[in-house]
Amino acid sequence: MQLMRYCLSPNKLAWLREELGEHTDKLLAAMDAAGSNYLAELTELQAGDLSAGDSQLKFAWFQQKLALTTRLTDAELANLTPLSLVDVRVELVSSDKLTAALQQLSSESVLGFDTETRASFEPGVQHPLSLVQLATSDTCYLFQQAVLGERLAELKPLLDNEQILKVGIGLRGDGQALKRDWDIQVSPRLDLNWAMAQLGAGKEMGTRQLVAALLHKRIDKPKKITLSNWQQVPLSQAQIQYAALDALAANLCFWQLIDKLQGFYGKTTVGNKPLLPPSLAARLASYFHPA
Repeated sequence: MQLMRYCLSPNKLAWLREELGEHTDKLLAAMDAAGSNYLAELTELQAGDLSAGDSQLKFAWFQQKLALTTRLTDAELANLTPLSLVDVRVELVSSDKLTAALQQLSSESVLGFDTETRASFEPGVQHPLSLVQLATSDTCYLFQQAVLGERLAELKPLLDNEQILKVGIGLRGDGQALKRDWDIQVSPRLDLNWAMAQLGAGKEMGTRQLVAALLHKRIDKPKKITLSNWQQVPLSQAQIQYAALDALAANLCFWQLIDKLQGFYGKTTVGNKPLLPPSLAARLASYFHPA
């Protein structure tokens, strides 16, 4: 359990580290251990109570939310195994492969989604969208405007297909860029930052924290690649890997979130109060397996 870190604001946690230095983590661990013991004792005391099952379910839900929404430190992130593209196919889609790629993606129910745009270092200068990334659980397709030209518009039927959920992290800018440059309205779409906020995350978690919480992996976001020229042809191997991992991570994180919430979907506590926030349950309902 990471209750104390979750409950402390970043400012309070920084103050605690300044005051206690290397002893901070040990103190937090001791407080968390005490909290875990208390919950265990409380559950045991209620063992003969008719509401014991209800209490256990609430505690399990409490711990699941805590695990999903507690941010890891930089040191903890550094110790995780990197998310990789092993056993994942990456295709930089050429004009002659575009139709086949779109047909393949159209058979999916959920797609990991992201875009890249060349960074501008001049005030008032905004470059057009450079790259659209779409991923299944085992294949990432990269659609580069500099390669496809006006044919990038052929993504429209796929991206506005109401039967295919487009999942990503921090999607506002991606959607705005596609609407601005190509008049493509990405719908339906689910921002995983929004989903985690429904579970109690105090602020946007971002890709690194989401991948850590849901996949127990590390994804690196080097600024050298983030701010690189996404219009260049060909893209470097580092750019291809970075772009593919972003879309793949979104897809994998979505299905892992479904897996972690599955056991709580449709469950209620005393007073018939649902465990899952209604707004989140409604958005995800069709992806849960029947009990």
